[in-house]
Amino acid sequence: MAEYVINQYRGVYKRALELYNDEKFKECYPMFETVVKNDVMNYDAKYYLADLLYNGKGCTKNVKEAFQLYMTAATNKNVEAAYMVGMSYLTGTGIMQDSTQAVAWFTEAAKYAHPLSQYYLGLAYLRGEGITKDVPRATQWLVHAAKSGVVDAQREAGECYALLGKMKGAATLYLEGARNGDPVCMEKIADCYAKGEGTLQCTGLAMNFYEQAAEAGNINAQVKLGMKYYTGVDVEQDMKKAVSYFTQAANEGNPVAQNALAECYHMGDGVLKNEQTAIGWWTKAANAGNIDAMIHLAENLTDPKDEYMDPDLVTAKFWWQKAAELGDPYAMYRLGDCLEKGIGVSLINVDDAYKWYRLAAQKGDPDATEAIKRFSKGVGGKVKLRKV
Repeated sequence: MAEYVINQYRGVYKRALELYNDEKFKECYPMFETVVKNDVMNYDAKYYLADLLYNGKGCTKNVKEAFQLYMTAATNKNVEAAYMVGMSYLTGTGIMQDSTQAVAWFTEAAKYAHPLSQYYLGLAYLRGEGITKDVPRATQWLVHAAKSGVVDAQREAGECYALLGKMKGAATLYLEGARNGDPVCMEKIADCYAKGEGTLQCTGLAMNFYEQAAEAGNINAQVKLGMKYYTGVDVEQDMKKAVSYFTQAANEGNPVAQNALAECYHMGDGVLKNEQTAIGWWTKAANAGNIDAMIHLAENLTDPKDEYMDPDLVTAKFWWQKAAELGDPYAMYRLGDCLEKGIGVSLINVDDAYKWYRLAAQKGDPDATEAIKRFSKGVGGKVKLRKV
C-alpha cells in the first residue's frame, strides 16, 4: 500500500514542480500541499512548499510553518533547505535569531559545495559572528563561493586577501568581480592598477575602471576621479570634470566631495565663483564631521570673501571648537585665539585659551608655540574671565 501511495503522488509532485518552474505558484501550491500530506518521505516537496510559504508565492505568507518544513527537509539532507534554515536563523525569520545555529547550518550546506552557504559561512568567520573570527578560514570559504560565481564573495574574498597582504590574489578577485558588474570591485581593481599592487601599474586601466565604478554609482570612485581631474594626477587637469564628479558624490552626502566642491565654488575652479554656495557645501560637510570643511567654514565666516556677507564670529568660533575637539592643531590654536581675544565669545577666558594653545603646541602648531612663549612671559593668569 505504501509503495502505491508513493507512486501515486510521485506524478503529482512532478507536475507541481513543472508548474513551480513556470512560476505558476497558485496552481502548484495545493499540489505540493497534497504531496507533503500524503507522501511524508518526499523531502524535496517539503522544501518547495516551504519556499512558497516563506515568500508568499501563490499563498499567504507563513514563515513559521515554512521554517518547520525547511528544518524537516534539511535534517533529511536537502542542501537548499539547510541553507534556508541557516538564513532563517541568521535573519530571525520564522525562528528566533541565532548566529551560532546559522553557522552550523551554513557549515552543513557548505560541505556539499553550496555557494551561498560558503559565502555566508565565510562572512561569519570574517566578522566573528556565531563563531570565532578567523580571517584565513573566512578566506578559504569565500574563495570557494567566489569560484562558483558569487559576486559578493569575489569582493569579500579580495578584501580578505588584501588583509592578509596577498595583493596578487586580491587583484585577481577584484578583477573578476569588476567584470561581473560589482562597483566596489571596479574601484578596488582601479586602485590596484593605479598603485601597481598585485598587478602591473597601468594608469589607463585604472581610469577605465574608476569611470565604470563612478558610472555605476560608486561614490568613492567619483571622489577619486574628481581629485584626479582637480590635481591633474594621472590625467590631464580638467576642473569642469572635477566639479561634475564632486557634485555627483556631494549630492549623495559624501563630506569629502562636499568640501572639495565648496573649494571649487570658493575659488571659481571649473564653476562660477559663488561664496554663498561654497559656505552651503562647507556647512553640509562640516555637519557630517569633515574637519577640513569645519576649518574652511570658520575661516570664511571670520573673514568673508563676499562683500555682501557679514562676518559671523559666533558660528566661526563654534566650528573652531568642533575641529579642535576632533584634534586638529590649527583649530586648537584658533580656538585659543578666540578665547584670549574675545572673538565670538561673551567672556574672555585666558586659562582655557592657554589650555588650547598648549595642546596645539604639543601637536606642532608654530603659532601656538609662539602664543605659549607669550604666556610664559606673564600674559597668562592676569585675567581669567572677563566680559567682552
